[in-house]
Amino acid sequence: MTEQKRQGRSSAGESRERGHSPETKAQAAAKNRKKRHGKYVALLVVEIFAVVLVSLIAVGFFYVKSKYDVMTVQDQEVSFERHDIQTNEGIEEKLQEINESYQLIMAYGVDARNNTDLLKDANADTDIIICIDRETKQVKLVSVLRDSYLCMTNGKYRKLTDIYAGYGVKESLETINKNFDLNINQYVTVNWKALAKAVDILGGIDVEVTNAEIRQINEYGKEVSKVTGYKYREMSSGSGERHLTGEQAVAFARIRNVTIDGEGHDIARATRQRKVIKAMLSAAKSASLSDLNTLLNEVLPMAATNIVFSDALGLMADVASYEISDQTSFPFKYIDQSNLTTAYVYYNTLISNVSELHAFLFGDENYQPSSTVQNISSYIDQYRRDHP
Repeated sequence: MTEQKRQGRSSAGESRERGHSPETKAQAAAKNRKKRHGKYVALLVVEIFAVVLVSLIAVGFFYVKSKYDVMTVQDQEVSFERHDIQTNEGIEEKLQEINESYQLIMAYGVDARNNTDLLKDANADTDIIICIDRETKQVKLVSVLRDSYLCMTNGKYRKLTDIYAGYGVKESLETINKNFDLNINQYVTVNWKALAKAVDILGGIDVEVTNAEIRQINEYGKEVSKVTGYKYREMSSGSGERHLTGEQAVAFARIRNVTIDGEGHDIARATRQRKVIKAMLSAAKSASLSDLNTLLNEVLPMAATNIVFSDALGLMADVASYEISDQTSFPFKYIDQSNLTTAYVYYNTLISNVSELHAFLFGDENYQPSSTVQNISSYIDQYRRDHP
């Protein structure tokens, strides 16, 4: 017997001693088929998982979009595209620089007591410019006083709040752009009920309050409860940081006759409104996905906006990164109204205020207002002298 045959028999014997039979070609082929089948199954599972994941993402996208679309303006009489908003001539290059670095949104809070008409026949008691630095995500808030005496696109002069009520949101935006050399073309409007609901869904907000403010919260809360249909919960006395419900937050934002550090009544109210926004942002950052979903379901249908869905997604995606870095009321300088019979807020002067506004929002310390702003400023100066 040759050495090669002896080695073959020896190997076969060793295999039998270990309890294994030599693998035949058929067995090897079956084994390979099993391995390939396992790979196919694994690949199929991965593919199915990918399809399910993509489907869930798609469903989620269109679900959110369907909720968001409820929020957009449907009435063609008041609906408009962002490119339809007018701005002042001769400052296109400056406005382009602003657009590249900042996103500007106008936030309105209206006293639509019927809870339906958000874009007309409702006074805009809250008029806040939201300026978002696209790179740093720092946010600045500017409360434009509702009684500001401003020039409309038709050359007439009205209070800002009356412009919104009488002429609509588009005219309000264009008036702000015309008087301040801005190019705001996005807005969001909410009423008392939407604000109260949003605060409640977020679990309430924490705000510093005084006893004088608490008394006013309880007083204003009665009307808020009547308009919104939500049961009002009266606050007990005790100044300091307090946890406010939705109705209490709305009432807090409406207080006019309690001053803050000697500020005028309207300035103090604007300060409170910004406190509510800041507290809501803080609450939103720690909200659960369930709460945010409820917010989409219940609050969006109560609001109105022309912000396109893609921009809204970007805003929602970055919400955890946003920080309110600074806030103020506008104008910075105005005529003392204590001896005036008119309820207008006269800027002193519009030119200097607009220059300071651009420095505050965009860091432009040397901004020179347009000829449009200069002409409006001259008219306002003369008008207030003729109408003390």
